[in-house]
Amino acid sequence: MSVFEKVRTTLGTYGDTDIRAVLQEDHKRIRELAKALADAESAPQRKQLVRELKPFLTAHARSEEASVYTPMMQLRKSVDSREAGNEGMVEHNLVDIILERLSSTPDASADLWKAHAKVLHELLEHHIKEEESDVFEELGEHFDDAQREGMAVHFVQGRDKLLKQKPAAKKSSQRTASQKREAVEAA
Repeated sequence: MSVFEKVRTTLGTYGDTDIRAVLQEDHKRIRELAKALADAESAPQRKQLVRELKPFLTAHARSEEASVYTPMMQLRKSVDSREAGNEGMVEHNLVDIILERLSSTPDASADLWKAHAKVLHELLEHHIKEEESDVFEELGEHFDDAQREGMAVHFVQGRDKLLKQKPAAKKSSQRTASQKREAVEAA
């Protein structure tokens, strides 16, 4: 990785068309919603926050998996990229499970519901922090400007297309990584 790219990654300053800048923008919204959900006082407020967070976070995750993690996991020359991509996929799966439990549990005032919201917030904070350091570094090291811009375009198109789709009746949140990638690619 060039010294310039190392500095950009360390400072977190990227051009607007770089996938890392696009992901950072989504991460800000995800962090705000997850914190609000963990801190929410009333059951109606909690349910509304889940209805807002779940589709956005799900679309973000599926598109990120197709646009970022898949290319990283295909890099033969970087064990670190493959590991970061696989770890990201596993963390997305855990988020899916918690989101499904939150959205399917009727009593948003229950202690167990609140525990799920808190764990979701903590998991997302961990995931985003790790992604914005380790994954972003791998993207800077192994993908050039044009590739990262292409990832950004693919990511935004996939995310936005998924956000426009009507939710299917009770889709399983525990899909395999290949099923998730296929859903984004079909979108």
